[in-house]
Amino acid sequence: MLMRNSEHRKELISEIKSLAQSQGLNTVFTTFLEITANSLAAQTDPENAEKREQRYQEMASTMSPELLSSYARMLALLFLTVHEYRDDPCDILGGIYHELNLNNEWNGQYFTPDDICRFMAQITLPSDELSAKDGPITINEPTCGSGTMVIGAIWAMQRKEFDYRHNTFFVAQDIDIRCVWMAYIQLSLYGIPAMVIHGNTLTMEEWDRWYTPYASVPFSKAQSEDGDIAV
Repeated sequence: MLMRNSEHRKELISEIKSLAQSQGLNTVFTTFLEITANSLAAQTDPENAEKREQRYQEMASTMSPELLSSYARMLALLFLTVHEYRDDPCDILGGIYHELNLNNEWNGQYFTPDDICRFMAQITLPSDELSAKDGPITINEPTCGSGTMVIGAIWAMQRKEFDYRHNTFFVAQDIDIRCVWMAYIQLSLYGIPAMVIHGNTLTMEEWDRWYTPYASVPFSKAQSEDGDIAV
């Protein structure tokens, strides 16, 4: 993974490892993903806020104040890490997942490294021809993993000074709910307009949808230009 080991990122890994001594590494990382995703969605996704809040409260009710505080610190450290990389977006959670060797516990899953995703985005995205005149550009990632391909695409768009936040919409999908949570959390914190689907791309089964806080922005902008509403 292309990533300098920032202090906040190191602190986040340390916090996970510390809690894992009593809770187990896989349990801590998975719980962190679920409680963080539901906490974010409860506050920023009106369509699903009620059920996300309900799930968050269910999880929080089983935790001691000290344990809940540990997960809150993890979220704060993740937020600070994302802020550090806002101009050079990387797959933070995917990198931590590999560094903690969780890929061996999660059925041998491996996520594409940032440098490969950036290279692929540079050679496949027609960035020089991108235009918002016909409405938002939609990009689909059918096996999104931790969201690294989407993050790589955003990195490439930033280098072309393309306003992805107002002119693109990403649809990301994965069969593994933990991947859905990782992608949703990172795309939300990076401010990427996206819908992350928990589903099976091959069978076309779909179980849930997670909308990032910026999901409606490209469409609101398009409607505004037509004289309907403004962002």
